[in-house]
Amino acid sequence: MDLNPDGASPDPYGGGVLHLVCEYCSSADDYSADDAEEGMFTCRRCFAVHATQATAADAHDFLATGSISVRRVATHTPAPYPRTPHAPAPARAPAPAGFDDFLEPSEPRDFAPRVGAWGQPEDLAARVRWRYVRGLQVILQRQLEVLVERHRVGALVCGVAGNIWVRWVAASKVFDDMWARQALADHDKRSGGGGDSIFPQQKDRRRVEFAFLRSLRALLPIYSTLAVCFLACHVAREAILPSDIYRWAMESKIPYLAVFTEVDRLLGSSLYQQRCPLDARQLFRPVQVIGAWQLEAAAGSIAQRIGLRLPSVNFYAIAQCCLKDLALPVDKILPHACRIYEWAMPAELWLSSNPARVPTRVCVMAILVVTLRVLYNINGQGIWEICEERRNAGGSAPDENSSTFRILDDSNSEEFGMRELLCAIAAAYDKINVVHDYSSDLRSYLKYCKEVIFTGLTCSTEEEHLIEIFWDMFKATEDDNPKDHVKSQSQGVEEMTITDGVKKRSRDGTFIEASCISSSSDDDAMQIIKSEMQDHGFHYMPPRKPRKSDGYLRYRRRRLSGGFVYVAHADYYMLLRAFAKLAEVNVCIMHISVLNLEKRLACIEDRIERSLNTLQNLSSQPKDELRPVSD
Repeated sequence: MDLNPDGASPDPYGGGVLHLVCEYCSSADDYSADDAEEGMFTCRRCFAVHATQATAADAHDFLATGSISVRRVATHTPAPYPRTPHAPAPARAPAPAGFDDFLEPSEPRDFAPRVGAWGQPEDLAARVRWRYVRGLQVILQRQLEVLVERHRVGALVCGVAGNIWVRWVAASKVFDDMWARQALADHDKRSGGGGDSIFPQQKDRRRVEFAFLRSLRALLPIYSTLAVCFLACHVAREAILPSDIYRWAMESKIPYLAVFTEVDRLLGSSLYQQRCPLDARQLFRPVQVIGAWQLEAAAGSIAQRIGLRLPSVNFYAIAQCCLKDLALPVDKILPHACRIYEWAMPAELWLSSNPARVPTRVCVMAILVVTLRVLYNINGQGIWEICEERRNAGGSAPDENSSTFRILDDSNSEEFGMRELLCAIAAAYDKINVVHDYSSDLRSYLKYCKEVIFTGLTCSTEEEHLIEIFWDMFKATEDDNPKDHVKSQSQGVEEMTITDGVKKRSRDGTFIEASCISSSSDDDAMQIIKSEMQDHGFHYMPPRKPRKSDGYLRYRRRRLSGGFVYVAHADYYMLLRAFAKLAEVNVCIMHISVLNLEKRLACIEDRIERSLNTLQNLSSQPKDELRPVSD
């Protein structure tokens, strides 16, 4: 913003030069009267406002230091972008503990920088960096507020997340003195230029802006706010899984995909926000939502970078939620599962930065599967086949409201046998919903796209009018034939999920629905189970013959048709697929986790047995043989 658009600022004393020293960053530089904005000088490095004012007096009449405050009439007082005289200051979002470490070093300014004067690359880097870091911080604050208010997470996560965030920003080194030079050097290497040519000679401002933005997104990704939220929940011992964070972010139940539209309102108007050349959509709009697997690895990587020692997952709370989702007796199963957890303590229950490792929630499910097999003696006796034969002989499916399918409490938990367990798990499997809410019908999907995916896009008047016409046509068609509309949608879903008696898998390897297994009377349920096992790489094994002592059966891979496949009985597979769907992973991954846990438990039992045998042998030896031999 020029003080005099028609020419240089008038200087009746011959154009003196001021040498000012900044009070905040201690940088010294020469300033002329033309460098003043509204009579004030601004530091070229940190943009702090100097106390010295530009006046009509001779500049050599006073000592030019940054600590002097001279109260004289300003030379010019232009106001091209005035603020309303009595307009209230924009409200700031309340910051949890630990979020106040990046407050602005100077008071707000009423005027934007001069048009066309963008200064040195260091100045541009400071403006982009400050807005990006502050923007991610307010996004994290909004996510924590929603977690506490809507998803009933304890308020402790706010303070924990604040400390993690400050340490994470410090570990990323985005505020290092050499960050701007390194970002431009990396950009120049990618573009094929020399290593030191872009920093002093770069004239394309747009390329420099996006070079800084690319570096910031690499050091502080947008999805790191979700990872910090999950990490804070993990430290605060909340029963929140990364799959929950992922699902809420996808369904916009946590501000993430469309939160960039709120950043300007949350940050408010200040000098730093006006000086940043990039808008909120360019800075904070995520390209995609990372999956639950990558989210857990990102949380582990942040903990490793900041040197945070993590506890294991809250096994008791997570296991309790899983048993309630499957309508299983918690009081009977959970104590035995906790004993296995305390006995084995597998390393998979700790967060890891390795993206190829099995998630922690899968290990929790594996402990529950082993516990159920031990408690109910599920070792391939063919109980599920017997249930299907009785159901086919009766000619009708069992009622889900009967005592077989209801949640059993302490009074009737003793009657909860193997058959009732498998039937209850089969019924609970059908009720587990892993489909997003916006994909339930076409209307919800269109609303989701309008409010979340395409929010913030500007359209012309003709395009907006055309969109309104199409939307009115869709609502009119839906209102005229609501029953036919719902029927066509349900038929479309059924054709999508079931084809020729074989169910189709979703992208994560799980099956969308399995209602045909428990409610269909025409199709053979066992054939559907066998086809499903074959699709997941399992080979169906017929029931075992009755034995005098049924020990714990450990499954192994078998070579069939020139390759190795997993073999399993129907009873065991019913457990696997239910817990795999609950964890939102493939059945094979759940089976591998169970095999690893069984191997670990077998090694522990073997060491205990050898130790007991050694103690028994030592106690049986004569005391004379145990005495040391003296020379």
